[in-house]
Amino acid sequence: MSLNVAARALTTNQAVLQTIGHNIANANTVGYSRQTTDLQQVPGQQFGNGYMGKGVEVASVKRSYDAFLTRQANATQTVAAADAVRHQKMQQVESLFPLGEGSLGSMLNSALNAWVDVNASPADSTARGVVISRSDELAARIRDTSARLDELGTTAQLQSAEVIKSINLMAQQIASLNDRIARTQSSNAVPNDLMDQRDQLLADLGKKVQIHTIGAGDGTITVFVAGSLPLVLGNKAAALSPDRDPLDGEYRQAVSFVQGNNRFEILDEHLVGGELKGLQDFVNKDLAQTRAQLGRMALAVASELNAQHQSGLKTDGTPGGLLFDVGTLSGKPATTNATPVALPLEVVDGTALAASDYQVTYTSATSVGIQRLSDGRFFNPALYNPTGTPPNDGFQATAATVPLGAGAAVEFDGLRLTGQPGTQTGDRFVLRPGAEAARALAVAISAPAELAVASRLGVAPAPANSGTSAIEGVSVSLVRGSMPASPTPVPGFTLTFDAATRTMSVSAPAAPATVSAVGVAYTPGRPMSFTLSDGSGPPANQWSYQLTLRGEPATGDQFVLSQTPPTGLSFNAGNAQAMLALRDQTTFDGNTTLADGYVSVFSGVASRLGEVRFSAQFSQTQAASAEMQRANQAGVNLDEEAAKLIQFQQAYQASAKYMGTVQSLFDTLMSTFR
Repeated sequence: MSLNVAARALTTNQAVLQTIGHNIANANTVGYSRQTTDLQQVPGQQFGNGYMGKGVEVASVKRSYDAFLTRQANATQTVAAADAVRHQKMQQVESLFPLGEGSLGSMLNSALNAWVDVNASPADSTARGVVISRSDELAARIRDTSARLDELGTTAQLQSAEVIKSINLMAQQIASLNDRIARTQSSNAVPNDLMDQRDQLLADLGKKVQIHTIGAGDGTITVFVAGSLPLVLGNKAAALSPDRDPLDGEYRQAVSFVQGNNRFEILDEHLVGGELKGLQDFVNKDLAQTRAQLGRMALAVASELNAQHQSGLKTDGTPGGLLFDVGTLSGKPATTNATPVALPLEVVDGTALAASDYQVTYTSATSVGIQRLSDGRFFNPALYNPTGTPPNDGFQATAATVPLGAGAAVEFDGLRLTGQPGTQTGDRFVLRPGAEAARALAVAISAPAELAVASRLGVAPAPANSGTSAIEGVSVSLVRGSMPASPTPVPGFTLTFDAATRTMSVSAPAAPATVSAVGVAYTPGRPMSFTLSDGSGPPANQWSYQLTLRGEPATGDQFVLSQTPPTGLSFNAGNAQAMLALRDQTTFDGNTTLADGYVSVFSGVASRLGEVRFSAQFSQTQAASAEMQRANQAGVNLDEEAAKLIQFQQAYQASAKYMGTVQSLFDTLMSTFR
């Protein structure tokens, strides 16, 4: 019995030393959990006068593993990984929107300010050429910025594909380890090192995509993604697949879950962590919003300058054409639509545009739901009242039905969408007016003579006027619809001054036309404005008239607005002055001028970057703290292992000494019988 006690003591202490050596060897191995050897005494044997001990043996070798701390560390790493990759991508976006000299904002102001010289010298072809050149530089810069955003989107999508490839590979490795662990545990052994490998794979997988795990009695772990989709089930692994979004495959990406012959699209809101989530948010949210903000600026600039340019006359007396071309805007059909018909889209009010894309879903053959994707709100035409106090854009939190049959039109956020035949219930369309405009923006004219510098309107004081007023400027602007084709004149008006009320009364137009005000307030040096609706439509064509006087008219003084005569058009700068006035026109969000349009784009990018940076810093701090707690529990302390090494080395040596003593006693005993 003594020999057995000695042998067990020797082998047991040797096993402990082996475990200590294993810990020391793997002190710097990522994912390794410290192992400890549990010892237990061997049950004693009964003799006549009591029990005699039979030594020691190894009960088990356990990992220093805390499921809660491990789960917490993995969860925080998942969030940190998503925030980190999104922050990295947003820094690349920020580099496309600098401030100061050479920025998009300075180029916008250069294009608008180029009209100063034309206003001063309308016949100067060099000044006209500078307007075209500056406008072309602005358009090229916007197109280039849009192209760079597209490149960032393409790169992010390729990176997503690589992340998904890594996810699928790790899922297969986890399934293989599940099989090995299950077979090992079936023989009543605990494969600590295999479990460490699997835990490290789960931690790495969690950095790619958020996962949830459930352990089984055979030692295997089931891994779920997107809440409830089994990526790993026992020794079988499913897969993820990068796909084009069926609604907007050109700009958005989707992820599908593939299990055998079954395929399910994973909604963005079900991916809540990991690098894949960060890339999805960047492509489908951050880039989409940045494109929409850049595009809104491009579309508003083009819309407002085009409307004013078309309101003027060229030197040959013909109306001005488009200054900027934004291509053909439309509602793009989803790939799942029964008929690939597009919905015509046009801008009706450049000052009402929102920095957003839209989704249109047919709820019947003649009705749709319109969702603004930037805030998720739905358009309700019954609420739409842009001229009310306060104005209402018509968007609400809950879904609403909008009539839109073939040939019918609906207006929202400065856009008009027209229904087309062939649409069916369930058809979906995406509207990306801003992104399309930024991609296609170009100057539509090339010759200086094509600039519409002259105003269609002239003003003449009545001969009987007795006041001291002087005419400073007059112009007409297109509000919506179209200007009359040449040589059809715009309607003229007579304004009569009343000193008692300090207003100019506006003569009534011929029916069915109407004016927005029968009288306008007069302040020297400030434009007097009123709007004419020609009664066509709906919607009717509308034009805004502006007249600026200085001095003090007398009661009864009249000023006649009429079509500019052909003579002297080369020296008429009325429309150039109106183009300059657009710089100070409130265009964006009801509080930002056209000249400051870049500020809204830059501030939007900077705001998102600041938000993402804060999230990345906070989540990284949380992840580091959680990992430290896990490592303190599971990591190897070399000082502690060194102390144990000395302890069990002495125990091993004592066991060997004891065995030698027992052997000597046994040999002495045996020699007495020889």
